[in-house]
Amino acid sequence: MLFSVVIPVHNRERFIDRSLGSVFGQEFTDYEIIAVDDGSMDASFARLNAHAEPRLKVIRHGENRGVGPAHNRAIAAATGDWIIHLDSDDELTPGALARIGDLAVKAPETVHALWFRCRMDDGRLSPDPMPLRQEWDYEGYLGLLEETRGRWRDVLRCVRRRCFAEVRYADNWMGVDKFHLDFARRFRTRIYDDVMLLYHQDADNRVIYHRRWLDPTRNRAFLEDRADGYRAVLQEHGSAIARIAPGQYGDYLQLAATSALFANRRLAACGYAAELAIRFPLRARAWLLMGASLIGPVLSKRLQDLTRRRRSRA
Repeated sequence: MLFSVVIPVHNRERFIDRSLGSVFGQEFTDYEIIAVDDGSMDASFARLNAHAEPRLKVIRHGENRGVGPAHNRAIAAATGDWIIHLDSDDELTPGALARIGDLAVKAPETVHALWFRCRMDDGRLSPDPMPLRQEWDYEGYLGLLEETRGRWRDVLRCVRRRCFAEVRYADNWMGVDKFHLDFARRFRTRIYDDVMLLYHQDADNRVIYHRRWLDPTRNRAFLEDRADGYRAVLQEHGSAIARIAPGQYGDYLQLAATSALFANRRLAACGYAAELAIRFPLRARAWLLMGASLIGPVLSKRLQDLTRRRRSRA
């Protein structure tokens, strides 16, 4: 088996047929699909099981555990030489698997991941422009983060399955930032300008929306996992990031401060914010985070929500 297409699913009954259909419609057939229903509350699990397709394996989590655990569960069940990560609301482009397969078979043993561009709903490409580096190691990846700050970085990723014996996604709510840093420290990646993914933005439960309305009094596990994760990013990768990608280091400090603040780790939040202010004194967010660490997460959240509502009415 050449490919295992991994699809985490959570409350995507309206979109999962679109995603699956883009894979089933490929002329290339040396693949399996492993979909993990991550505690969906809608009809996603029923929609998955409605497909009488032997190449589709469906796994179900009894509760919503997050994209990292869903990825890890799917990869553990995979048999393909390469893992392709596909979000449950996105689509492969026609002919994508054949093209990726050709490149994967020809890839040198020193290259462990292949990245491909995607097209947004509005026609924009990601990344655009293409990065200056076409292949990178750890320091090259950090340079890539600095080069692409403030731009879309979404890609379709195809990774050798054997790599996951050494590096795994966070088995909690952290997300993928640390995984990509850990991966880059061990393995090389090559990017191609072929557009292999249609990146849709019409799902109303995308992670970016969820983060905007986090409540420190109700989303405790999520916030603590994020705080732990960004602390680990800075502890394990911070010195290299600060040296090679100083702007990105500031972004991670800001994420660490925000996560620590909303996990009610006010001293840690103040420390991250203070370093951010020293390194980037013109970043207004650094001073706001320092002030927020003094008044606490609940009041900070209420002020944030009030500001957002006023902006939405304007």
